[in-house]
Amino acid sequence: KNMLSRKTMRRRRSTLVIFFPLFSLLFFLLFLLYLFVPFRFKHSSQSDSLPSSIREALSLQPIPEDPGVSAILEAADISSSNKEFRHDAFKERPILTAYLEVANGTSNTILKPLPTRSTTEDQLITQMFPKVQRCSGLFETLPVDAYPETDPFLPWIHDVFPSTDGKYIHLVAQNRRRCGTGLGLEERMNFWEPQMSLFQPVPVVKEVSGKLRLASSFQEATTNETRFLCNFHSLYDDNIYQTMSEFSFNYEYVSWRKGKDSMFQREGKDNTQFWLSQLLFKCPIPERLQSLVQSGKHVENDLAQLFLDVTPIRTPARYKTHLFTAEHIGSKLLAVSQLFDPKSEFGHKHYLPEVKDSGRWANIPICQPPRPKKKHRLVLCTWTASAYTRRGDVVGVSDTEARVREWVLFHQMVGFDHVYLYDNTAPGLPSSLQAIADEFPDFVDYYRWPCAICNNNRPSHKNPGERSSQYAAEASCRERHGSTTDWMAFIDTDEYLVPMAHDTWEPILEEFDQKGLHILKMRSSRAKPRAEYMDTMKNQTLCVDPVPNVRKPPGTPQDCLEPSKNNSFLKTYNCEYIRPPRPDRFERAMKQIYRPDFVQSHFVHYSTVTKDISKYYKDQGPGEAYTQKVHQKKWQDGSPEIFLDEINEGLLVHTRSVLPHESQYREQGCQIGSKWGCSLGYVCSDSTPFVDEKHQDNTFIDGEGNYCNCWKNSKVEDIYAPKLERVLEIHMNAKSMK
Repeated sequence: KNMLSRKTMRRRRSTLVIFFPLFSLLFFLLFLLYLFVPFRFKHSSQSDSLPSSIREALSLQPIPEDPGVSAILEAADISSSNKEFRHDAFKERPILTAYLEVANGTSNTILKPLPTRSTTEDQLITQMFPKVQRCSGLFETLPVDAYPETDPFLPWIHDVFPSTDGKYIHLVAQNRRRCGTGLGLEERMNFWEPQMSLFQPVPVVKEVSGKLRLASSFQEATTNETRFLCNFHSLYDDNIYQTMSEFSFNYEYVSWRKGKDSMFQREGKDNTQFWLSQLLFKCPIPERLQSLVQSGKHVENDLAQLFLDVTPIRTPARYKTHLFTAEHIGSKLLAVSQLFDPKSEFGHKHYLPEVKDSGRWANIPICQPPRPKKKHRLVLCTWTASAYTRRGDVVGVSDTEARVREWVLFHQMVGFDHVYLYDNTAPGLPSSLQAIADEFPDFVDYYRWPCAICNNNRPSHKNPGERSSQYAAEASCRERHGSTTDWMAFIDTDEYLVPMAHDTWEPILEEFDQKGLHILKMRSSRAKPRAEYMDTMKNQTLCVDPVPNVRKPPGTPQDCLEPSKNNSFLKTYNCEYIRPPRPDRFERAMKQIYRPDFVQSHFVHYSTVTKDISKYYKDQGPGEAYTQKVHQKKWQDGSPEIFLDEINEGLLVHTRSVLPHESQYREQGCQIGSKWGCSLGYVCSDSTPFVDEKHQDNTFIDGEGNYCNCWKNSKVEDIYAPKLERVLEIHMNAKSMK
């Protein structure tokens, strides 16, 4: 045993003698490697302090190399030594962050010249949004409903995307000030007044040193009309590329041409300038990055590799003065206008603070540009939800699924070649609309758009409504897809655009293209559901009156009714209580088919900004008369817009849902001479004359002496409704066989 033990010990000593120098050499080489070989990644110091919840939300993944990206990077002259920077797992992805300059209220007393701001980065409040990561879920994660309300200069962004040619980043924002105006809200209106300045362009000088300052005149400005600094950065390198924002049109100039002495008022509802609801601007993409963005290769595994910082240039909102030159309005009008003088207001030394010291949006992910499969002729946009509450109502409407399917099939039937559906179903709630959209591949594009309306009051309310989510969805659809279609419309899913001269819209569009018309307008009134197509609700407990204390007709209420499932909505509601052609007062709620290459901003019912009204004096053609109030008079012959002939060209059928509780007092209201309203439709014969002055008096009778209150459209009744129901049956049969 002793001999074996000694032999074992000798073997162990021999092993140590051999391997100890080898291990020592290995550790020495590793130490030299640590000292002299630089790491190929950077580790964000900010990430060390991130809460664990934020780190988990990032779900970081290494990104595989794409040879196509490498080729584009070479063309963009991005240093090859930095191309692997993005592949290191230790590199933290930038987090969307709001850097906030906290406002203490807006003073209407402005020092002249405007003092240089002294804010520093350590004074900024940061709010991070780590869920904004994947491009496929951008609409759902953008902090629209979590918008920070401490910095009134921060734009309320609802959508951001590159143009298809890779030259611009388009941003769709809403005017937060409009969410609360009216009597008793003057302090709030004052706080949010900086939102109005975001619509007003300012001139900026870039000096030889690279410093930026507000220009004292247009002559010295290097950029005449801007409002935001746009900083581009990426995971490819450490470079920062700066451009200055552009407006597609001058909001201040448009307000002036519409006869407004100011873009806002400090008292009252201040909600009549509809074109100041949607803030549309764009950031030019640096030339060396344009091919990369156009290709879409900057998005890998659904994660953006390029990011944008948007920094507002902060100046007080101009009130009852305008920043114009003779090029804008001509020398004669310039001489009699209330002008803003940048020399006295800004001076020569108002330098903009560095971006790091400024309130801003940082790290907005740049996703892929829209990819249209073809050039469209006529498209349709809509904003809806699987269930919703009508403006000012308490009871919800939940027939959207059936409505959307029928609505899509009808408009496909009459010549629309694409639909863009913005689903406003609330976050966290299931929505059936994705499944409906999936029934129409290559015809319906679906967007989950969950952001809430900021104010759903009626327009007549002392604090009028601002349906911000709807307005932003419309702007998003026009901005994203307007360049790839000839004509477009934005309507609700209870509205039908019905061609009357032909079975499709194409011959009408062709005719008006030849005439040089750009906006086709249709008056709107609500149709009534025909009593003959209504069924008794099976579950009467679901029939709830949201305002039971409001005065009701005398007598016992009847069972609630709902539309029969055996008929289309178009057929059920084919009963107009205002017999076409409708009077001019129904122009207010019009809907339009318009050319997006002419209409620069659209607001539900109106083409609020068009190329003719946004055109400067200097751009007028030879012999073209120039006036301030271009829309002061009704359009005459040669106008680019027209109301359609409802009998011979086209009209709008509005099938707005009548809620079950609204049918409870039909016996009291739906009779000759009743002083109560009738929500149901009783069809008048074509021989029954319509007298507009008496349509609310319940005095109409049909040829047999029976009570009636509405007229059906013969073409809808005899052609469109039967054809639609056949198409719907074929569609549902095909769906059931899948």
